[in-house]
Amino acid sequence: MRLDREAVLKDASLILLDFDGPVCGVFAGRPAAAVAAELVDFIGGFSSSLAADLKGVSDPLQVLRSAAEALPRKSVHSVDEFLCRAEMDAVDTASATPGTPELIAEAHRLGKAVAIVSNNCPRAIGKYLRGAGLDRYLSAVVARPYGRPRRMKPDPYLLFQALGSTGVDASRACFIGDSVTDIEAGRAVGVTTIGYANRPGKAEPMTAAGASQVVTEI
Repeated sequence: MRLDREAVLKDASLILLDFDGPVCGVFAGRPAAAVAAELVDFIGGFSSSLAADLKGVSDPLQVLRSAAEALPRKSVHSVDEFLCRAEMDAVDTASATPGTPELIAEAHRLGKAVAIVSNNCPRAIGKYLRGAGLDRYLSAVVARPYGRPRRMKPDPYLLFQALGSTGVDASRACFIGDSVTDIEAGRAVGVTTIGYANRPGKAEPMTAAGASQVVTEI
């Protein structure tokens, strides 16, 4: 199912987009599992037992979450910085999501605000957006607070920040994300949530989490 772009742009004053998935495939050229493994090895320098527990985890953000639960704040900052550097490298080979550049440009043309709300590193997001020529269309980029991964979605913090920075009421905003955590965060702040099922097996969990609709193309 393709996103009804006309309906979304008619109803919303603010388009909120998750980054990895709806905007691009961050780890298309540098697999997430490989980055997660490198991050786990790095964590081994702080805690060999935690590294052993995390061995085999394929999601770098989940590795970071776990580090935040177990390590001192100073160490978490170091782990976050390691991941930021990996994300900065990864966006050099990220794959653009078909349809999203056109959605962003059209929203801007119509006077709609567009913001990125992401658990990824803000430096990596900015690098990609500048390279893709999309930065000029955006009202805000709200991303993972450095050293504070507990604020990542599904915590609604980032979405509240985006709404506050754009001055748009939640009832006039639409959030497109590709994970259950996106849907949970969106529902927590009262925005319309659209799930982007870019891989098999995603649609049903996002529907169950309360997505207003689920699409497979943007």
